[in-house]
Amino acid sequence: MPVKLQPEVLLVAALAVAVLLSYKQTTAFLKKRLHHVKTHPDVKSDPEAAGSRRGSRYSAGEGEVPAPKPLMITPEQVHNYDDRPWRPFRWPYHQTMSIFKLDINHWLDMDKYYIHYIEEKKRIWMKYGKQNIDWLPESEDACLELMEMVMDHMVARYPLLFTVLKHGTYDSKPGSGRIIKNEITHEILDMTYPLKEHPLLYVSKVAKEDFYVAQKNPEDGKHYLVAAAVPFPGGLFGIDEKLGKNLDVIHADVPYYKEKLQKSMERWFDRMKASDPVERASWYVTWDHKLKTNNVYQLPQHNPNSEADLKSTDPREFNVRVERQTLRRLPKSKAIIFTNHPIFYSIEEMKDEPMVPSLLRKILYEGPEDIVKYKNFAKFRDHIVEYLDGLVQRQIDHGLISADQPLKTLPTYPFAHWATTDFDHVNGWTNPSPAYTKSDNYTARAKQEIGEHD
Repeated sequence: MPVKLQPEVLLVAALAVAVLLSYKQTTAFLKKRLHHVKTHPDVKSDPEAAGSRRGSRYSAGEGEVPAPKPLMITPEQVHNYDDRPWRPFRWPYHQTMSIFKLDINHWLDMDKYYIHYIEEKKRIWMKYGKQNIDWLPESEDACLELMEMVMDHMVARYPLLFTVLKHGTYDSKPGSGRIIKNEITHEILDMTYPLKEHPLLYVSKVAKEDFYVAQKNPEDGKHYLVAAAVPFPGGLFGIDEKLGKNLDVIHADVPYYKEKLQKSMERWFDRMKASDPVERASWYVTWDHKLKTNNVYQLPQHNPNSEADLKSTDPREFNVRVERQTLRRLPKSKAIIFTNHPIFYSIEEMKDEPMVPSLLRKILYEGPEDIVKYKNFAKFRDHIVEYLDGLVQRQIDHGLISADQPLKTLPTYPFAHWATTDFDHVNGWTNPSPAYTKSDNYTARAKQEIGEHD
């Protein structure tokens, strides 16, 4: 489990905008795929046919979940696809798990930063290795089951993005297993046995999320981290420091964990069923887009220019890093899988969302002392307070809020209020604020930030 199971808060926003499916892109892609299937008769592109061959744990049996609904987006459309608009801000601000039932369609989401995340995972693995991705021998069954579940999900949910080139069951017999093509990166993933790579590496090549695998020790009844693929922890810690430790040790630094969460978390894990996945989100503020370690958590020995970078950064460039997290149990091994997917939202793009600037300012200065310290709010808040005050006054002037507006968690928590549907529009979700441009993409800037300090 990650070092930060941080709390969250709520907010509101503006009005929903849905973008229609690009007919020309879809038609051209489907023609290309049809030609490929005709010339390669062993290739099956029908997701339901794939599901019938896999003996999948998506078969909606007891203790399992139904298969996700196919989302027919093409590789070309992914570049224009926004993730769900998370706004996990609330007041009063206090420590809690704050979990919601997970719509399985959104276990492993897709967005326009997909290629950047996958490339960054490869770079971190090559440079840092087992500091960020590692496993214990006792995790083998759970990791194999996780690999199967992830591949099943991606093929079923995104049938135009992941093609099954060879069908087969995961029974560890030589030659069994599957071969899948990632249509976005064009990489062929050969998962026939014996496996060429560890299951966590295959998982990291198809999903943006970080993965933690926890198993219960029958001797003491506690859950231990037995495997993890975590290129994007956001803070300065490595998996090598957490592997083999139980949840109490891993969360020792989390504010109020011992007082409020320790007992309830273990009990909740014991009761958790494979059919009841959940999600939550936490957040913090930073002025960069690095995935491995954000500037707000950088130590001088790792980035001696951090203070100078902060002072020279325009407050309008600050962003909220949302840690979108899910929890689910694997049906066979009974391991608990925790995923984390970081998403960056600039404060500027949220400035027209009622009460968001007010909530941010309130939390930065009046949140619980231990959480304010844990998230390093004091490090930057004085630098952006004038900017936040200006946004609050702007909302008052425009009638978005009143001067005496009471701050509280709003009914649309944890999403923006303008996203009120089932989140299945083909082209994703676009912030209706004039401050947000659909074509904006921070990938190039993130690479520059990495090159300067990593």
